[in-house]
Amino acid sequence: MALLAQAETAQDIAAGLNKFLDPVPDHSTEITALISKCFAISSAIRELRTAIGDSRFNRQYLEVQDDIHVTLSSLDYTFDDVRRMFGGLGSAHHLSQGSAYRSVWRDITMHFQDESSNCLWLRLDYYRRFLLMLTSIVERESPDPNEFDDLQNRIFDLFDVQRYRLTDNVNNLSLGSPGAARVPSFERRRPQGIRPPSPPSPDLGPAPRRRHGPQSPLSPGFDPEFRWNPPVPDVPNSPITTNTSSTSQSSRASFAISHWVSRMYEQSRSTTGFRNTGQVSVCLGEDSPNASSRLVTEDYEKLTEIAFERGDLVVRFYLRPSDQRARIHCRTIRPSRSRKQCCLPLTSLRIQRRASCLELCLMDRSGRSTGLWANLRFLSYEYLILFHCTFLALKAEDTGNHLRGTVDDELHGEKEFFGGLIIDDHYEHALRVFRDRDSGCIRMQASVRGGDLKRTPVWTAFITHLVNSRTWKWRDSHSPKTVYLADLQRYIFTEEYTPQLGPDGEHELRFKTSEYALDFMDAIEELARPSQ
Repeated sequence: MALLAQAETAQDIAAGLNKFLDPVPDHSTEITALISKCFAISSAIRELRTAIGDSRFNRQYLEVQDDIHVTLSSLDYTFDDVRRMFGGLGSAHHLSQGSAYRSVWRDITMHFQDESSNCLWLRLDYYRRFLLMLTSIVERESPDPNEFDDLQNRIFDLFDVQRYRLTDNVNNLSLGSPGAARVPSFERRRPQGIRPPSPPSPDLGPAPRRRHGPQSPLSPGFDPEFRWNPPVPDVPNSPITTNTSSTSQSSRASFAISHWVSRMYEQSRSTTGFRNTGQVSVCLGEDSPNASSRLVTEDYEKLTEIAFERGDLVVRFYLRPSDQRARIHCRTIRPSRSRKQCCLPLTSLRIQRRASCLELCLMDRSGRSTGLWANLRFLSYEYLILFHCTFLALKAEDTGNHLRGTVDDELHGEKEFFGGLIIDDHYEHALRVFRDRDSGCIRMQASVRGGDLKRTPVWTAFITHLVNSRTWKWRDSHSPKTVYLADLQRYIFTEEYTPQLGPDGEHELRFKTSEYALDFMDAIEELARPSQ
């Protein structure tokens, strides 16, 4: 939401509250105070918009951009809640007009008291005061540090409450059997009854997030402690809204949205849990307080954001389009005393699996591990695999990768049932079929056969639900090297690949030899038999 539109929303809320004055006369003083506070917030947002539009204050804006985003995101949640409760007026047909307004007023009062132990007026006052402080910082003034810290903590804590209330609602909706298909994109397929996340602000760049913390929107199909957020552009170097900057920011957004990482995570997928869970997620890297702003100034684009441990740890992938350099950014949110952010090139890390975790390890120039940098715990096999393959693919394409051809593609805990060569989109790829010992999930993976990108994943597909189908796979005597599959949802890790499909939409696996094709069919038959 643009700042101007957000300011107008505050005025709309004030207009809505004004309608309560006559039907709820006993609370007219409180309602009038709320109306006044909404107009004050609208004014504060307009002042902030003017300040960040001044090119003299670009540097100061970057210093407080996270505070601004968190505040406006929390404000969006609050206003959305008020509007949702306003909607109760239309559904209270069994009540008189006066009774309906009084009932909704009680709902408003109780909701905000229950959510944050404060009334709505006090919450709005926190927003107003903090917005004014942020404006003063952008304009190179210094507010009282104690008051600033107090308001910042209050708003950040409130934002966490709001975000996890949405998380709990979404997770309650999406609970199901481990193999149930789930929808990954909250922006595209939103379940009824769940308030959508606020869209990113064209004025401010990325969607609001906690300072050194996670973004708010949450996909309903994701596990409680793991989610992929739709990519949004990072903050532009200049917040001024001009034709040039708008074009630049639009270009940044287009790059992130069109990248294969974004497209891949828009696909639906099943989720298969683990029997054995690993150690809690943690980042052990050195704190780098200015990492986020430095990534922006160095022209890195945020591809996606992943939250672990209910948002206590947030991981982002960044890419610089000009040279394909890739970085991983970790933010520790809680405990608050450990709050920090760390950032490294992917080429500085190795990745390996331990139980339901992926360990990111520091490595020297020879490729040897020198210590643990981060441990990431996953709740489902599919998400672990997609993260692992994303990491490998981005790292392999990084122009700074001096260890090309050495890929950490072997995952502990998987058993290989087939390995062979296929001619895939005119390239020779190595195709393998695995079953995970812990989750029992079955998948296929095609990888680069040779060259600098040797063993880099090209695509993977989860086929646990397909191997028992008698109509899923078949061969044609006229094409003994080809296996046809009725269905195959591939997760593709490159821009340079197009799946091979037959005239009726069937998927084609063109093996290098007919023996490979026969061995593949036999492996699927073996996997279809009950495990001993």
